[in-house]
Amino acid sequence: MTRVPSFAAFIFLVQLVSYSAHSQSLYEIKFSDKQKNQYTGFLVFFNETNAYMRIAYYYDKIYNVVNVNYTSRNGVNKQGDKYSMLTGYNPTYITDNKANRGYNPDYFIWFYDNTSQKWGTPYTTDDSLLNPNNYIRVSAYTQLSPQNITDEYLRQFFGNYEQQYFSLKKMCGLTTDNTITTYNNGNKSSTLHLVMVANTNDPSIGTGCASDEANLKNEFRQVADALGISFRQYTVDGSSFSKENVVSAINSLYPGSNDVVLFVYRGHGFRWKDQTNDWPRMDLRPSSYADITENSSMNLSEVYSALKNKGARLNIILADCCNSEVNASPVTNSNYLTFQFDNNSDVSKLRKLFMNSNGILLSSAAQKGEVSWTTSQGGLYSMSFLQALREGISYLSNDPCSWNNIISKTISLARNKSTPTFCSNCTLQDGIKYVSIAGDY
Repeated sequence: MTRVPSFAAFIFLVQLVSYSAHSQSLYEIKFSDKQKNQYTGFLVFFNETNAYMRIAYYYDKIYNVVNVNYTSRNGVNKQGDKYSMLTGYNPTYITDNKANRGYNPDYFIWFYDNTSQKWGTPYTTDDSLLNPNNYIRVSAYTQLSPQNITDEYLRQFFGNYEQQYFSLKKMCGLTTDNTITTYNNGNKSSTLHLVMVANTNDPSIGTGCASDEANLKNEFRQVADALGISFRQYTVDGSSFSKENVVSAINSLYPGSNDVVLFVYRGHGFRWKDQTNDWPRMDLRPSSYADITENSSMNLSEVYSALKNKGARLNIILADCCNSEVNASPVTNSNYLTFQFDNNSDVSKLRKLFMNSNGILLSSAAQKGEVSWTTSQGGLYSMSFLQALREGISYLSNDPCSWNNIISKTISLARNKSTPTFCSNCTLQDGIKYVSIAGDY
């Protein structure tokens, strides 16, 4: 069976990137099989359980394109090597398959190099038994810029009747999107307020908290830029981390009636033994040696009550923290090779979320009795939120763009990351949510 020079639009997302027109991470992967046949694959990766690849190849001088669905998983092999693998399934021919030939889905496998602290160049195989003797390192993969992708290039993998083709054309700027021009005119009468509370000095989770803080600040600043609205941030972190400063930050908020307020907590969380409220308490002690009391902690529902009366059009309240006993520090050293289709955002979808929605959303990373896991890259919930948001506003997403869908996807992705498939020492975490947003359909 044959294969062609593989163009894989996939993303390494260890460092989360932005909405800017130049932030697209698309790669061309070239690989072959043992018979030296060449293959070209175009991979679109939304999340760990939702991806597809278009693979183009020649067989008996006939050009073929196959669609293969993909999932990913992490693990450790018998030799103790950490790996991340894409597993293909349900191959379907896009071009005519008159000879009725089958296609064995390809696997793509990355191994983690402990010396360089990086993931190496991937291997590929179509051996379902995954015998290492059948692994072939991909020939090359090259980063591509969306603005350099042509219609002719896309037509190698897609029919001109396919919705994915039209979506990719929009994403690559190959078709006019009047909404972007209109919406980028901006509305400076609106402001996006971000209250970021992060326990960045904590010895156990501080590194992950700092990573999430930087990524979330960057993300929402670029959301504001894309929408042409003002951005203001209020930060409680490092040596300023305390309940007093959190209350002060909330009290200093005076949003207008068309403003958006985002409150994000990233730190330890807990619940009292006799607590009936489902929401976690934020542990706001500057030091873990201090006593934890009502004066050094705050229930997430208190933030909800405070912001609800501030008068903003839209309030989003998120907490990436435990919801179990005091002093839990659930840190995993799992190294995540996270794939995500980080695309040029469809600003009409972004505008629907941030400018046409009215109400309040409250969500946290863990249900009562559960912990929320973190890595040095960030919390599973925070990473999943960014992943879900970017997927939701993607040109390539066909799901309704709504806050309810995004937060549901966040919870689902975080749970998936805490399964043994991705984290051998994690316990499952299931987030909770409350959504009351008009126009969220």
